[in-house]
Amino acid sequence: MNIRSKLNPKVEVSVIAGHFATRHSHNSHYIDITRMKHEHTMAREAAMTLAQRYAYDKGVDTIVCLDGSEVLGAFLARHLSKNDRFAVNSDKNINVITPEYDSNGQLIFRDNLSPMVAGKDVLILISTVNSGKSVRRAVECVQYYGGKVQGIASGFSTLDMVDDIPIYSLFTPEDIPGYATYSPKDCAMCAQGLKIDALSNSYGLSRL
Repeated sequence: MNIRSKLNPKVEVSVIAGHFATRHSHNSHYIDITRMKHEHTMAREAAMTLAQRYAYDKGVDTIVCLDGSEVLGAFLARHLSKNDRFAVNSDKNINVITPEYDSNGQLIFRDNLSPMVAGKDVLILISTVNSGKSVRRAVECVQYYGGKVQGIASGFSTLDMVDDIPIYSLFTPEDIPGYATYSPKDCAMCAQGLKIDALSNSYGLSRL
């Protein structure tokens, strides 16, 4: 089924009920935000809605994109930097970058990108937040390179905050009837003997 955002009815996600496993959690629904990340019109609308949260409140020098959210990040930078005398980022040249994973799975910024983080006000953009482990790792990475995390923007999030940093999302569990998320060892669906329907991550869904 498709569910529209309460913040902007032009933004919608596809939701599939079942038993889905990610690296850090087991979830009762798969939230497909592919269109939001890759479709021009949807990405533009989603970015415009997210920008409203930060345009008049938080300075942003750099947007760090996770989970393939670069298209959304580019639109977000455009909306944040629009020519508006009341907007704190008006006419600012905002960087849109993506961290790299090293051989140990740690997030890093190469020497050519690290100056866009060091001493900068950073907004982290991520597709979905469930357990919070991935976004927490991104926060630690930005802080390690000397950046100040001003906020976290996401398409869907089960959390309101990570490490005292607020998360602003277009969709929450309240929008998905019956949505539940568990740690793998405490999964109620596993306890009931329900088989995993698919593995999911930021790239998509792989049915078993």
